[in-house]
Amino acid sequence: MSGVRGDRRDFLRACVGAALLAGCERGTGRDGAGVTLSFWTLALRPMFDGYIKGQIALFEAANPGVKVDWVDVPYDALERKLIAAAAAGRAPDVVNMADLNFARFVSLGAFREIGPDLPGDPQKQYLPGALSLCVIRGQTLAVPWYVNPQALLVNTGLLAKGGLTVETVSPTWSGLVEQAREFHFRTGAYLFSQPLGEESQLPIMILGEGLDPLRASASGGLEANMASPEMERYLGRFVSLYRDGGLPREAATKGHAHLTEMFQDGRVAAISTGPNFLKRIKDVAPGVFKDTVVLPGAVGALGRVHLPVMILAVTTQSKHPAHAAKLAWAMTGPEAQTEFCKHAAIMPSSTASLNDPFFEGKGDSETDPKLLSARRVAAQTLREAVAFTASLETWPDLRRAFEDEFKRVLLGERDLRPALVEIDRLWRGILAAAPRATMDAIPRPSVVAPPARRFEATSA
Repeated sequence: MSGVRGDRRDFLRACVGAALLAGCERGTGRDGAGVTLSFWTLALRPMFDGYIKGQIALFEAANPGVKVDWVDVPYDALERKLIAAAAAGRAPDVVNMADLNFARFVSLGAFREIGPDLPGDPQKQYLPGALSLCVIRGQTLAVPWYVNPQALLVNTGLLAKGGLTVETVSPTWSGLVEQAREFHFRTGAYLFSQPLGEESQLPIMILGEGLDPLRASASGGLEANMASPEMERYLGRFVSLYRDGGLPREAATKGHAHLTEMFQDGRVAAISTGPNFLKRIKDVAPGVFKDTVVLPGAVGALGRVHLPVMILAVTTQSKHPAHAAKLAWAMTGPEAQTEFCKHAAIMPSSTASLNDPFFEGKGDSETDPKLLSARRVAAQTLREAVAFTASLETWPDLRRAFEDEFKRVLLGERDLRPALVEIDRLWRGILAAAPRATMDAIPRPSVVAPPARRFEATSA
C-alpha cells in the first residue's frame, strides 16, 4: 500500500509540480485590458448557474477589461483534470477545492501566496477557524469560501424511547459514548453512529479532543504520536462500544452515507452531519422529519464544532495573479457569500455575513420552522468552529493508513495496541515524504465552552 501511495505522490509531483512552478516567472498582469481569467468551481452546475454568472458579471463590471471564463468540474474529476491541465500548461487562474485535497496540492507548488494581492485584510474578512486552514507556513495560499459546520440531527421520538431528551443527550462525543450502551440495551436501536473505519472521522475527532496524533520531532519536523497511552484510551472507548454492539456494523464498514440512511430508517437517534441534510430527510422520511431537532454539532474536549471548508486558490500558472486574487476575494466577500447562502444550504466563511438577518431566519422565503432553526443553529456555532483538517499534504495518506488498520481492530481482526504501533510505523514512513511539515499545520485552538442549545425549545 505504501508503495502505491509513493508512486502516486511521484506522479503528482511530476505532473503538477514542474508545470505549475513554471508559472512563477509570469507577470502579474495588473492592467485589466485583455485579461481573461479561468475560474474552476466544484459541482455547482446546473443548480447555481444564475448565482455564479451573476457574481461574475458584477466582478467584470467592477474590473473593466477583465473577463472570467467559468468552468464547473465534477467533484470526483477535479484532481485528474487539474493535473492534466497543469501538465499542459493550462491550469486555471482560480480553482475551488475541498479542504482535504488543498494541502496536497500546496506541497506540489500548485498555489501561490496571494496575501499581498488581496484588496483587504483576510484576518478581518474571514472566520478564524476557516482561514487557518488556508495559511501554511505563514503564507496565505487560499481564501475560504462556503462552509458546512457539523450539526447534530436528533430524532426526539427515538431518543425518548431510550430515556433521553434534547436536554439530557450529551453535547460531547465522550458523553455520547457513555450513553450509547444503555440506549441500545433499552431500544435495540443506536444512540449515534459515526464513520470509524471507512471515511473515518476519528482523526478529526482526535484533534477536536485536543489530543496530538502528531508531535514535533527533534529535527523540527513532525513525527507520529499514535501509539501514546492517551490515544489508546480514547480510541479504546470506541472499540469497546463497537464490539459490545453499541454502534452499528456500518460504523466500521461504511462511510458517511450510512448516517442519513440509518437516521431516515429510524435506526439511529442522532447523527453528526451538515444541517443541509435536514431538507433531504424532510423529502424522504417526513415522519422522522416531524420528530427531528437540529442541535449544535457534537464536540470534543476543546468545545469546538468541526468546520469543513471549501477554498478558492490562485495557481502558480496564472498569468494574472493580481486579478485572480481579486476574483477570489470578490467571490468570498460578505455580500457574495450571503447571497450564495440564500440559494444553497450552506454557510458563509465571511464574518460580516453572520450579521445579516437571514441567519436569524428573517427576511426569508423559507417558512418551515425546522429549516429556519437549522440555519440559526449552524450560524450560532460558526464563530468558534474550527476546520480540524491538518494542513498537511500527507493528511489524506495518514487518514487512509489509519482507516485500514482501525477497521481491522473494530472487526476483531487484531487488537488495538499492536494496531496503533503499526499505524505509528506507517505514519513515520508517510511523514518522511514531507520533511518540511511542522506543528503549525496542526489545528490546536484554545478550549471554549460547548455551543449553547438555546434553540431546542422552538425547533421541535
